[in-house]
Amino acid sequence: MHSVHEEYRARLWHYRLVKAGLGLRQERLHRGPEEVKVDPHADAAVNGGSAISAPAAATPEQNGRPTPRARRVAAPSGVPTAADLAAAHAAVEWDQYEERDLLGAADSLRSDVASLALPLQLPDVEYARAEREELLGQLDDYLLPRLRRLDAPLLAVVGGSTGAGKSTLVNSIARREVTRSGVLRPTTRSPVLVHHPYDSGAFLSQRVLPGLTRVTSEAPEPAQPIDVDAPPVTALRLVPHDGITAGLAIIDAPDIDSVVEANRDLAVQLLSAADLWVFVTTATRYSDNVPWQMLRQAVERGVAVAVVLDRVPLEVMQEVRTHLATLLRDRGLGTSPMFTIPETTLEDGYLPVGLVAPLAGWLRRLALDARSRDVVVRRTLIGVLDSLHERVRVVAAAADAQSAAEAHLRADVDNCYDAAHEELRRTLLGGGVVRGEVQARWNEFVGSGDVFRSLEPGSTSWRERLRTRVRPPRVAPAQPLLDALQQGLEGVVLSRLHSTSQGITGQWAGRTAGPGLLAATPELTTVPPGFGERLARTLREWRATLADLVQEQPGDGRGGAGPLGVDGAVAVLGVLAVTPPTAVSEPGSPGFVATGVLTALYGADVVEPLVGAARADLVQRAGELLESERERALGALDALGIRPGRGEMLLAKAAIVEEAR
Repeated sequence: MHSVHEEYRARLWHYRLVKAGLGLRQERLHRGPEEVKVDPHADAAVNGGSAISAPAAATPEQNGRPTPRARRVAAPSGVPTAADLAAAHAAVEWDQYEERDLLGAADSLRSDVASLALPLQLPDVEYARAEREELLGQLDDYLLPRLRRLDAPLLAVVGGSTGAGKSTLVNSIARREVTRSGVLRPTTRSPVLVHHPYDSGAFLSQRVLPGLTRVTSEAPEPAQPIDVDAPPVTALRLVPHDGITAGLAIIDAPDIDSVVEANRDLAVQLLSAADLWVFVTTATRYSDNVPWQMLRQAVERGVAVAVVLDRVPLEVMQEVRTHLATLLRDRGLGTSPMFTIPETTLEDGYLPVGLVAPLAGWLRRLALDARSRDVVVRRTLIGVLDSLHERVRVVAAAADAQSAAEAHLRADVDNCYDAAHEELRRTLLGGGVVRGEVQARWNEFVGSGDVFRSLEPGSTSWRERLRTRVRPPRVAPAQPLLDALQQGLEGVVLSRLHSTSQGITGQWAGRTAGPGLLAATPELTTVPPGFGERLARTLREWRATLADLVQEQPGDGRGGAGPLGVDGAVAVLGVLAVTPPTAVSEPGSPGFVATGVLTALYGADVVEPLVGAARADLVQRAGELLESERERALGALDALGIRPGRGEMLLAKAAIVEEAR
């Protein structure tokens, strides 16, 4: 993380030094709405309503601040001087540099947010996941598209409650049926974006709402019955129409309180992509809770909002308008323009031209007047930038919590397997294997045949030893002992692995994030398929190593195995390898007898290093099997995609976005 911090610190100092050197301050995206004045035409509200307004910007002489960019006066001849050209070039180059850098910083932040995983079930993780999705949607659907095209058409999204008359309003503004209205609404329909044909290029690409494919159709889709289980909408229907002013695009959003979850989610997504919210409500629905929740989000984001009070009976118009204006003012929307449309009869499915003209005219002036349009776009853009910090802070805190929880889970795995390695070594070499079935097969092996009597010092007379040298001794089969030894070792390793898995399960069950992870990865609590075969193969390879060891010893021409043969010598060496040194001195014990046999075959100096090599190889191979299971458990954690330091990284990148403003 040190290098990451150094990189960000260097970039921050770079910005400050460049600004100090040029003596410039970026005003294009840092200027708030209070520093501009809306076009007077946009200030006129209908029927006495309010409009977006702000005091005029103070001059440098009035507020005591230096002029950000000195504007030179052209020479009398009208020909700009070299200094004029240099200053203009520097100003344009600086603007392009900062806009491009802000876009790059926001895009880099978006990449980190998109790659962030919050998979562990921790307290408040659902809230954090929702914040992450909203932050990602805010970046994808509005901030990055707008930064890429500051001059793109103004995008107004018409939203509101069920039955508020949104679709009728959009059709009435366009004076054409571009979207379906009525009780039967196609719940899987594509949202409608109507725009002037000149602006088609701005919406055919995936710049705006990149998650929705483009469908071009001038006719509304057929009505369909409401389906509460309708799948998510995946397309955006573009309707080019010259009845919409160039520079303006209008989206008819689904109901924000729709019974269809997919429609509600789509409405939120569309509103997040808007430069301007045109919020439609009625005299009977304007105090509903859901619309005010959405309007509260608009205030938090700083989005420009216009309110349309539709279907108002004339006898209560003044009362309802006054009450709604009070509610808007109390909730931070006092400067939002409000348009009132009285209850009326539709003309061929449209609202009368005179009733919709004030709203249509206001939207048209926003599209045509660069100053007014700039106010709306920048207000929303600055509001989104201002809201980034809190959203990033929530997501970063969640990322840090995930990293800390994952570190505890990882430590549990390491602790359990570290203990398992030591316990397995103790069990393998502690003599427990040479009991039961292995003990019985050993007794059979040493009790039948002549080899052990001939090899064990003092066990037979000189005549018997001479007869053994003349006549080949009878050797008991070693395979039953080898099979019993392998089965005993398999049981020890499997038992230790099972105990370790149970230990991890117990540890994780006590962690906040553990139960959810155990439920998602039940395979971690059991011996994996195929492990038994891997274990058997590993023990067969160990036996092959023992065969190599005994055949490397000098002998009587029989490959160092002596009269026992290779299998017999391997069986004796294997039994001695899993016998503790303390048991070798007990007369009559398997270790005592095995030591005597190997001493007779190879000499006392060879036995200890030979047995040590066999023990070390067994412990190493068994440890590698355990280690592979440790890696499997840690791999399940790796697959979660949680990386340390992600929260700090997000905060650092959010700081770069703020600095780039």
